[in-house]
Amino acid sequence: MRLLTLLFCLLLSMGGTARAQPAAPIGTGLAEHLLNRTGYGPAPGEVARVRALGVQAWVDSQLDPPPMPPRLEERLRALPGPEAALLRAIASPRQLEAVLAQFWLDYFKGDESAGELLRPQVLRRYADLHAALGQGRPVSGEREALRALVRHFVSLPSAGLQGSLWRVWESTQGDQRAVLRRLLTSPEFLASSQWQGKRKDGLRFVASAVRASGLAVENVTPLMAFVRDPLPDARRAEFVERLATGRLALAMAPVQPHEYASSAPPLRANVGGEAGQGTVSQPGPVLMAAPTPSAAAMAAAAARSQPLLPERLRERLHKQDFLRY
Repeated sequence: MRLLTLLFCLLLSMGGTARAQPAAPIGTGLAEHLLNRTGYGPAPGEVARVRALGVQAWVDSQLDPPPMPPRLEERLRALPGPEAALLRAIASPRQLEAVLAQFWLDYFKGDESAGELLRPQVLRRYADLHAALGQGRPVSGEREALRALVRHFVSLPSAGLQGSLWRVWESTQGDQRAVLRRLLTSPEFLASSQWQGKRKDGLRFVASAVRASGLAVENVTPLMAFVRDPLPDARRAEFVERLATGRLALAMAPVQPHEYASSAPPLRANVGGEAGQGTVSQPGPVLMAAPTPSAAAMAAAAARSQPLLPERLRERLHKQDFLRY
């Protein structure tokens, strides 16, 4: 009996040790697939990080995402809906959340103004995200919603995969974390046949290109003209060239309206017979252009908008496989 007890303890100890071991590193192709489908593509250094983490740890990190950086959150609050969505796609560490919010907005045909209500619910229960759009509690259509979600991540999913995910959905009352955990670690989602199986729309191409550049983005306004679907080849080539050569001024924050406001009265032009010096007109609410940024500040911002390796970036973005994810 004592020997059996010792053996049992030894087996428990070995099992605990095995569970504590880190996951085996994964290949570059699979890491890129995870970053492309659960987010808007890899930023510099992210492929190596995901390779070291492994599939399960990466998926878990996005299902329980890190907090949004306060400065980024402040910038997002100041932007209109479409610009905020683009900046989230580029800069948010909560990449899966950004992908899901856009998916459900498209699925329910909601506008960007509903994004702030929907986003906190995308990793909760389906009933919660459904209600966040003002549609009440779902009474039907949940299975179709699941089919659409699965097809968003997996091209031509099998009936077996959809059936297993529906069972998770039913048993958890539509808990999106549980469903997504099963989906994003499934052999079908991870299969190499899925890699680069979808074509990027304008938003995804622009966001993934800027992420690949490694640039810190303060101003997304110059990018908005390129967020089109479909993005014509000539416009895409123009965007790539302007990004690679640093001509998009992404590092210079746009001037806010309050920065132009002034309560000081303007000088009034002279008229015939008046004194040689300008006179001050009656005080009143006016807008005066604030002093322009110094040449040094503008030059520094331009330098921050220039990728470190422009030729390598240009070559990468012109490849056909970059058009897919």
